[in-house]
Amino acid sequence: MRTKTALAIVEWTSLPLLLLAGLLVISGYGLTSEAARSASLGLLTFSRSQAIHLSRVVKLGFVFLLLLHTYAGTGVLAKKVKKSGHQGLAAIMEYSVLAFLLYVGWIALNGEFGG
Repeated sequence: MRTKTALAIVEWTSLPLLLLAGLLVISGYGLTSEAARSASLGLLTFSRSQAIHLSRVVKLGFVFLLLLHTYAGTGVLAKKVKKSGHQGLAAIMEYSVLAFLLYVGWIALNGEFGG
């Protein structure tokens, strides 16, 4: 992947990823903490928190953006490492992160659609 393309992906996925991560964290606290529900001034009820936190769209959207963002960001970092003369380290980084991301994606898909 070209560095310019990878940087664009990292930039464009950053804000949606932050928003979905925040939504998942806040809804998680809404499920487990009466204090969090009270602090939300009534916006966060248990049932609303449950609906958000268990939403397939929210979870898969978060995972998709996380995988895309991390893959592109690792590509940018690997190019910098290659330029510094460490081609082997860059390759190890790229392949190990790719393997981990494939594993995370596999778990997420099986968690949502598996029997």
